[in-house]
Amino acid sequence: MTKKHPIPLLVFFLFLAGCRQKEPADTPAETVSQLTQAVAGSPFIRSMQETLTMNAVTTYINRENIRATTTGYVQQTSIEQGSRVKKGEQLFSLKTKEAEALGEEILNRPDINISGIIPVVAKNTGVITQIFFQDGDYVVDGDVLAELAKPNSLAIKLYVPYEYNNLVKLQQPVKVQLPGGETLNGVVRRLLPSAEASSQTTPYLVSISPFRFLPENLNVAVTLSARSSNSALAVPLQAVQSNEEQTRFWVMKIVNDSLAVQHPVELGIRTDSLIELKNSQLTPADRIVVQGAYGLPDTAAITLVEKL
Repeated sequence: MTKKHPIPLLVFFLFLAGCRQKEPADTPAETVSQLTQAVAGSPFIRSMQETLTMNAVTTYINRENIRATTTGYVQQTSIEQGSRVKKGEQLFSLKTKEAEALGEEILNRPDINISGIIPVVAKNTGVITQIFFQDGDYVVDGDVLAELAKPNSLAIKLYVPYEYNNLVKLQQPVKVQLPGGETLNGVVRRLLPSAEASSQTTPYLVSISPFRFLPENLNVAVTLSARSSNSALAVPLQAVQSNEEQTRFWVMKIVNDSLAVQHPVELGIRTDSLIELKNSQLTPADRIVVQGAYGLPDTAAITLVEKL
């Protein structure tokens, strides 16, 4: 009887099993590449100031009406809008209606000692802002011929949106920027009693120092300090995340160089690149994600890099 030999068959199957290609295991480098890359940083203490810029316009608050002192006709106007005049300077010549009725022939007679010409002079130094009558116009005693603004009464009329009223204080220093880019120092002097009906803004008067002559109704910008702190805990703006409604804010605090967890914060002063964290319990010794925090869940595995 022939004997069976199973060993060669067993060797054959073992050979086939050895030829099967093993699936490669994840290498440490591949595992690291699957983690979210982030740049680490720390909060820091610094002085911060949040500014508010609002529209304003130049205005003269002390004006004087130049009135006719007789009834008659405007014979000569010696000024124009924008003229700077001195106290006692002649502005108009008025011819009385009686002189006009008599005529030049009678007035020029040597036995008639009447000129019929009445000068109107400035009672104060200032700038002529408006002229209401021209040569030849008939005027009545007391009519306003022109308006004079006293230069030292120049002020900046600042329009403050009602929601920012609590940020504006009397005697508060401000910066006034002119259209050409020049900046002047100013101080908030007075709150005007009535709001602007169309814009719903509250008007304040700002004085400038040193005095500069500026045309009336010139559009300018006024910048003031809304909030400030000498020891604010600050982080870059992009380090702060929020929900869609922007009712909750947080930063991603780094734990053991490999884990980022949400840490709730309250926001304070904001500038173009930094934001103050308030009531956060964070210190400059803590580490947070300053780049790469967007979209991270509450707890996320990360790998730290120098830059993204």
